[in-house]
Amino acid sequence: MMDTGTFVLQEKSFIMNGRKAVIRQRKKPGGKPELFLIELQPFKYISSLFPGEEPGVYTFDTESQLFKLKLKDSQVEISRVETDKEGQK
Repeated sequence: MMDTGTFVLQEKSFIMNGRKAVIRQRKKPGGKPELFLIELQPFKYISSLFPGEEPGVYTFDTESQLFKLKLKDSQVEISRVETDKEGQK
């Protein structure tokens, strides 16, 4: 399950309830978003990070839920995006 909240960002990684997550950049995007999110130990691909309406704001989906990720200088904020029954924002 994806954790929500504000986490300390160190370079491109942060700890969510004892699990380390990393924001990675694709070497060859080729039609996919440039950034994606993974979890380490055990390795788990979480999702591509889709650019939002503002710089440093991304959306991603995992486990059939939509989330917003905001990158700030020294922290990352993850929140759930509420959707209606048809899956619309």
